[in-house]
Amino acid sequence: MANLITLLNLFFGCIAVLLLVENNVEIHYVFILSLICLILDFFDGLIARYFNQQSNIGIQLDSLADLVSFGLVPGIIIYNLFIQAPSSYVGSILSSVVPFFSFLVTIASAIRLAKFNISKSNSSFFNGLPTPANTILIYSIAIIISDKNKFADLFLNYSSLTLLILISSFLLVCNLKLMNFKFKKFKFKGNRRRIFILLTSGILVYMLSFYSIPIIMIMYIVVSIFTFYVKTAK
Repeated sequence: MANLITLLNLFFGCIAVLLLVENNVEIHYVFILSLICLILDFFDGLIARYFNQQSNIGIQLDSLADLVSFGLVPGIIIYNLFIQAPSSYVGSILSSVVPFFSFLVTIASAIRLAKFNISKSNSSFFNGLPTPANTILIYSIAIIISDKNKFADLFLNYSSLTLLILISSFLLVCNLKLMNFKFKKFKFKGNRRRIFILLTSGILVYMLSFYSIPIIMIMYIVVSIFTFYVKTAK
């Protein structure tokens, strides 16, 4: 059952890839497919643990599905953004080569998933940014750009997109401890920062929709750094 859910994640991920390659469907609708992948990715592990169906093949299938749904997908999204971006000031040669570096995000995702498969999981934190979170961040930027307002010019240029690739790739492969949201005990004590992030994120999403995602991501990283590095150092 768990492996079937994982394969459904891969199936919808393949459809998302196809739609992004054809690039004739609004990004909002492709995002819905990736949300389905995210939900399936959550439930396959949950069901595997609940019914004691965890297996080595399930672990490998999960990472392979995630590489498509949350590794290849963000790479194609950034590539498509490069194609839309004004390229006259970088020259014809660079404008035809630079977009391919979008798939550094896919490579970084593959490295992260491989590292995850051979590492001992820690229930207190993630090492680096999980691939689904990174995919949502990149989707949010693409959707902000698609609104064609004053923020579009801020993101839709070669400099900003190159910076996005570098930051995204670094966060995926780095060993920075980032908070996860597994509540061991449903008590306020010990979960204050998790509750703060969740409540603040809910308010920001309600007020700002997709525009809130980059803000939430920055807040999440800052709170994690404070929790695992600043507070520990005292």
